[in-house]
Amino acid sequence: MNIKARINARKIVLSYLYQHCFFVNLLLQDKVLTESLFIDYIFKTDEWMYDEEKNKLKAEIEKHVKLYTLEDFKEFIDCFFDERKTEDIDFDYISKVWIQFTKYIDEIKKKVDEHIQTFDYVQMDPLDQAIFLLGYTEWKELDTPKEVLLNEMIELAKRYSDEWAPKLLNGIMHKIVNEKN
Repeated sequence: MNIKARINARKIVLSYLYQHCFFVNLLLQDKVLTESLFIDYIFKTDEWMYDEEKNKLKAEIEKHVKLYTLEDFKEFIDCFFDERKTEDIDFDYISKVWIQFTKYIDEIKKKVDEHIQTFDYVQMDPLDQAIFLLGYTEWKELDTPKEVLLNEMIELAKRYSDEWAPKLLNGIMHKIVNEKN
């Protein structure tokens, strides 16, 4: 296994999962959609005036949330990661983790909620949701050793999330992976 290619693939999948979690959260927050439209239509004051535009925006977002084929993902890579050489990306990892993540969304939400005490999975930052989803999917699909998995999740959280995320991810994911044993 090429470690550099695996790390690059993991970052690419994390980027996609972050986008996915961000858009899903946005769709759940009707007020945010309305406020984002308010910026374009500053003189409109009644929320009902935004309904048509809001529905168009929701439809656009939903299209992005449902990109689940390998061809869609290759387009995502070409669009955002075109500076990387093909041999520097582990496409086997992508095909096993990225394509399968949807079947673990509800499962990881439930497991995180079982171990978290002050808030729910849906209240987490979308990036932390994406890291949980990436780690859990990788663990289930590739059977990555838990020490390696936890280390990679912590490193991603240190690099891309806030200062408390590594501890949160380590504590909760450690409990989740130890449930299996």
